[in-house]
Amino acid sequence: MSLYLDSADLDDLRGAVELGFVRGVTTNPTLLRKVTAQPLAHLELVLGSITFDEIYYQPTGAYGDDQREALAAVALDRARVILKLPATTRGAALAAELSARGARVALTAAQSPAAMLVAEALGCHAVIPYVDRAARDVRTTDQLIAELARVRSGRTRIVAASVKHVGQAVAAFVDGADAVTAPLAVLRQLVDHPASREAEQAFDAEYRADDPIPLEAAAAG
Repeated sequence: MSLYLDSADLDDLRGAVELGFVRGVTTNPTLLRKVTAQPLAHLELVLGSITFDEIYYQPTGAYGDDQREALAAVALDRARVILKLPATTRGAALAAELSARGARVALTAAQSPAAMLVAEALGCHAVIPYVDRAARDVRTTDQLIAELARVRSGRTRIVAASVKHVGQAVAAFVDGADAVTAPLAVLRQLVDHPASREAEQAFDAEYRADDPIPLEAAAAG
């Protein structure tokens, strides 16, 4: 199981690093548009300042040529950048071209189990279904993650996106997701249960004193 941050904001990225359990970050044109007019320059900044294992980048259209933009993104860090392409006819064709050039690709907006068939045929690293969007869309099965997992026969990962609260994150893993990407607020809530805070406060109070024992003295016996 892996947890990713769904954001392009540098402050969010730093906050996710501080949590200690976040492995990567997913971005999209909407998230990038909120923070920059130069998506590739921003990606380079993220790669240089954040040590996450995986950075998902989707061509934004800002440069007029999605293939060239995608290849430029991969060239910044081939080991860490994974390209997101929509699970559409055009997106799959571009994914095939980029995969043939050695890039790791993922089909995003994978709102049908059939997307897993295409992803595996292409050798995709992942599919990215939109969980909350599926729950609100009558055209999409409410068991999307589970059906993607049932169709899968290879190593394509399921990265659940559009996760709006902790319950959706947990349910995604129960249904077979390999990773969940969520906003920073949701990631923080994963380890912020009231009962857990109460236990922490109680333990902290056990030896709390106005004049703490110096650690050097404790080590000396």
